Amino acid sequence: MTQHRSVLVAALTATLAAGALVRAAGDEHGRRDVVRAAVPEGAIRHVMVIDLENENFATTFGASSPAVYLNTVLLAQGELVTNYFATSHVSLGNYISQVSGQGPTVAVNNDCLDLASLSHPPVLGGFTDVLPGTDALDDQRFPGQVVGDGCVFPSPAPGRRGAMTIGDQLDRLSRREGEDGDEDEGPGRRLAWREYAEDMGDDPARDFGSPDPLGGTDCAHPAIGGADHSNSAAANDQYATRHNPFVYFHSVIDDVRRCNAHVVPLGTLAVGQHGAPDAFHGHLFQDLRRIETTPAFMFVTPNLCNDGHDATCAGPNVEGTKDASGRNVGGLVGADLWLKHWMPMIFASPAYRSGRMLVVLTFDESGLSDARACPLPNQADCRAPAGPNVTNFGFSSVLALFGLQTPPAGPNVYPGGGQIGAVLFNRRFIRPGSVNTTGVYTHFSALRSYEDLLGISRGGDDGFGHLGLAALPGLQPFGVDVFNARFESD
Repeated sequence: MTQHRSVLVAALTATLAAGALVRAAGDEHGRRDVVRAAVPEGAIRHVMVIDLENENFATTFGASSPAVYLNTVLLAQGELVTNYFATSHVSLGNYISQVSGQGPTVAVNNDCLDLASLSHPPVLGGFTDVLPGTDALDDQRFPGQVVGDGCVFPSPAPGRRGAMTIGDQLDRLSRREGEDGDEDEGPGRRLAWREYAEDMGDDPARDFGSPDPLGGTDCAHPAIGGADHSNSAAANDQYATRHNPFVYFHSVIDDVRRCNAHVVPLGTLAVGQHGAPDAFHGHLFQDLRRIETTPAFMFVTPNLCNDGHDATCAGPNVEGTKDASGRNVGGLVGADLWLKHWMPMIFASPAYRSGRMLVVLTFDESGLSDARACPLPNQADCRAPAGPNVTNFGFSSVLALFGLQTPPAGPNVYPGGGQIGAVLFNRRFIRPGSVNTTGVYTHFSALRSYEDLLGISRGGDDGFGHLGLAALPGLQPFGVDVFNARFESD
């Protein structure tokens, strides 16, 4: 089997631009072949995605980057994928695309802000349903897309188009395999997926949600039609609902018991003093202590200071660092400090040390001056869908309101969210310290990769397990250019 796979990989590497494995789907039934992520089936059993905020590639990874730990220690342990692109501006659409394949609505591309309140802060966000328009869609161009405007996507139902998340897919897969994919957390129980949101529910009156026994609240979001108070940080609570993608889907939030089990606070960290180790408390640390309790899919959202969103923070960063004026330091410095303390704990987990865990560290979007969807100079050549709800995924009317963008004259003037880069870590299949300049990936193709790696091969919007725009024909998942250690050794 190993020899056969090696011969197959060698042959395909010469012909596939992305170098991904091809699995035939059955020509006698008229179904096309499907490209899968390029590792042996079942080799990756856990995927963790960590999103930082709002930095272009040159700033993050350039010679003068303040993210020193990221650019020295972490890059030496992982693979830098240079041509990794965000899917929209502003934040929310990028988070939604990574877990569902849904493109943005007009409201999503405005972070669901209450535009009427922009002139008199605090700015509130609306938490409104995406109200479907028409289901008469070209599913080749816009697979699985909900048509309409709003923020919270409807669940699929007979006669109605709706949206699912990779969490919903994994729960269905777990039920088919006889596991407890949608049960409450309990001792020794492994959930199929989890969102870990830092500071969620530190102020329950601000964030909402159900009390969590380890602190904070679970499944925190406003009521439908209610106001979101988390668009700016508070000193005691730097959680942002818009950075927690799973709460924007009725398929998740309508079952409160299930949502409470899956959408949980990240936990806390006490930085070690005088040579003592850091002390962690909370869900991520507890779940990672054993392979049996490590979810298959994990989405990690640091707070508004530790993800780099706020240049000057309302509350402290991990180390309590302040600038010369006594203000809490954020930006890439704050994000780098978070990585310095949390990443060693993640790498020390049994699941990561087993070689069966992939960690993807990336950003939601680039700086506002970059709205590319791929590296080609001619934006019209980029693989960015124009529609069905917006024809420029990278345009936000909020940004235009403040003169940060000019309303586009036609489709795909702003096709995406710009170049952000990503760093991928795996002990078996990724060569430490490598730089990948050949592959081109987006949040949509990353989702396709996660679905492949975790064994989701049926259903979805293409019949092969891919949701939304992750099901676009010809979209390439992570190939042998990403998983370079295995294929170099072969």
